[in-house]
Amino acid sequence: MFGFLNSSITVGLLSALTAAQAGTALYIMFYTNLGLMLCVVIDLTAIIVLCKKTSCASVMGLATVIVYAFGLVVFVVQLALYVLGQSVTIYFVYICLATLGSGFIVGGIYCIMLSRNSHSALCIATGVFHLIPPVGCVLSARLSYRIHRDSTVEKLVYNGYAFTYAKLNSFCEHNTAEFADMSGEEDFENLSKKEIKAKLKALKAEAHNGPKEEFDYAAALMNYAPHKYKAALKLFERSAVEDYVPALFNLGYYHEKGVYTKLDIKKARAFYTRAAEKGDKDARLRLAIVNVEHDQIGEGLKIFRQEEESGNLCAKYNLGVCQERGIGNPEDIEKALEIYTECANAGLYVAQRRIFSLANKNISSPHNYAFFRFVTDRDFKGDFAVMIKGLIKIKKRLAADAADCFLKAVKMHGKWEGVARCLVGTLYIDCGKQLQDRVNGTEYIKSAFELSPNARDIYSVIPKSLKRQANKSKK
Repeated sequence: MFGFLNSSITVGLLSALTAAQAGTALYIMFYTNLGLMLCVVIDLTAIIVLCKKTSCASVMGLATVIVYAFGLVVFVVQLALYVLGQSVTIYFVYICLATLGSGFIVGGIYCIMLSRNSHSALCIATGVFHLIPPVGCVLSARLSYRIHRDSTVEKLVYNGYAFTYAKLNSFCEHNTAEFADMSGEEDFENLSKKEIKAKLKALKAEAHNGPKEEFDYAAALMNYAPHKYKAALKLFERSAVEDYVPALFNLGYYHEKGVYTKLDIKKARAFYTRAAEKGDKDARLRLAIVNVEHDQIGEGLKIFRQEEESGNLCAKYNLGVCQERGIGNPEDIEKALEIYTECANAGLYVAQRRIFSLANKNISSPHNYAFFRFVTDRDFKGDFAVMIKGLIKIKKRLAADAADCFLKAVKMHGKWEGVARCLVGTLYIDCGKQLQDRVNGTEYIKSAFELSPNARDIYSVIPKSLKRQANKSKK
């Protein structure tokens, strides 16, 4: 009898203890879910913002939103059951915890996938730290703000002229009113590792023959083996000792821009002066630019005017930049445009780019038509005139006519071919009525990779379905 009572009491105590433990576990998990829910609200808001501003990984972004939404529903159900004290509450608490955890994992994967297009370090960090929800949701909020501010992806929402405007905006960003000189970038061959090794070995063997050979070897090192820039700089300096003009100019440029060495305007002026005294027109222009940008405006403008009188188009263009910026004279955009137009019609590409950039500034806005007309209503020549006509057609939203203009510029095979190819492509993608039109547009943009610096940026955010279709059509 007593044994039976003892046994019953023991069972009762164990049951009560188990129930207490279950109640404690339920209590802990419920408040864990409550804490996670606060993180979810922040993270869900950030993910929705990211989905609206980017076209990348849209399916994964939608999946994240759906999982979080399901988690919200389950949380409301478990909250109601917890208040009512229902025995099944524990199961909904488990389901809620699992759902919210899954949401953070899917959200992390989505953020990592966004790294393909912009802010790769922040995207990856955000994705990884989703395993620690409080940190992950804060980083998600930060990422949504950053992408809003400066991502290329945000401009490419698929409606209207979105791709075309994005291309024009990107072009405008890269063609602000910067001073120019006549120097061109050295065009190095695209060699294999074995060929590069052999070329550097041959140039090194010749380097002792004089300042020119030393300079050639140093220039090749900078291009093919940039990690050896210190050795290259020493060779430039040795060539400069013997007043080899290209070495003087390059050292001046490195010190002016702080490339490979510390920024030192005093040394830059000294190198440019030595090169200019040897008759280098480009060094003289760079010396004037340094003077204008570093508190010796009068001296700089004097050189620009002297060079302009001798027929130097870059000097004339630089005077236009001074006029546009209000350097040395009151700001006067009309006079600057007159100078740019003269230089553009004489064939100066940098002046053409500046006019084109000014024309498409805020091109999508209906309020800037007067300024647009002011910039474009001029007599231009060659393929640049065709490009301006195309821009006018875009402003009037005549996509077919604009595409015809840019196709004509492509066939002229001038300096504008790459930009024209990109714009043909974006117009076909934006406004093509048939799938094949958009596929053709994708191929046009791809064909501009080697001709236009930002063609790859535009191509990277084209829908994958179009890219796949373009690849199929080639086969």
